[in-house]
Amino acid sequence: MNPYKLREALSFVERETHLRTKSYRMLSDGVQGEFLQAFSLMVKPENVLEIGTFTGYATLCLYRGLRENGVLDTVEIDDELTDIYTRAFQIAGADRIHPHLQDAAELIPRLDRVYDIVYIDADKRLYPTFYDMVFDKVRPGGYILADNVIWSGKTASDTHPTDKQTAAIMEFNKKTASDPRVKRLVLPIRDGLALIHKKSDSLSPGQF
Repeated sequence: MNPYKLREALSFVERETHLRTKSYRMLSDGVQGEFLQAFSLMVKPENVLEIGTFTGYATLCLYRGLRENGVLDTVEIDDELTDIYTRAFQIAGADRIHPHLQDAAELIPRLDRVYDIVYIDADKRLYPTFYDMVFDKVRPGGYILADNVIWSGKTASDTHPTDKQTAAIMEFNKKTASDPRVKRLVLPIRDGLALIHKKSDSLSPGQF
């Protein structure tokens, strides 16, 4: 991937997201984007799954280290911003990104790839569900990343959350922290990024 074309595409995404949306805070910032690029270059994934495209910033960062024969599936249910990420992918020459405009919970069971990286950054209320749905689709030794696990500090300070988003992220954090099949680290990048490593010998409940 041409890093200059990538930089041009990311600048386009930043500009269009700030101009056209009220949710620009959802956009990955430069620090997080650099981390995702570095992580992708380190892992050199063959297949990546992203749950929550938004305007495509993190998508492009994860694409950076994709192998020549690799594929990145990205899922987004909101159809209002497709022209932003479609144009950005074209600018970057990222022709092995497969956008899926539909409900991730309906699509994921039908995906038949094994993924090296899964990145979760969608409806916070569904984080525990997404984790369970993608686990068997991650190769042993692969990674699950999840954004916003600190959730503006609410997950650390609110022991009895009243909103469903905070409650679900707290459930996700407890689930992943206690799962013996993985090793987990929360990085204090932006709003908290969970790095979850699926052990090479991990088995799902009921597998032999």
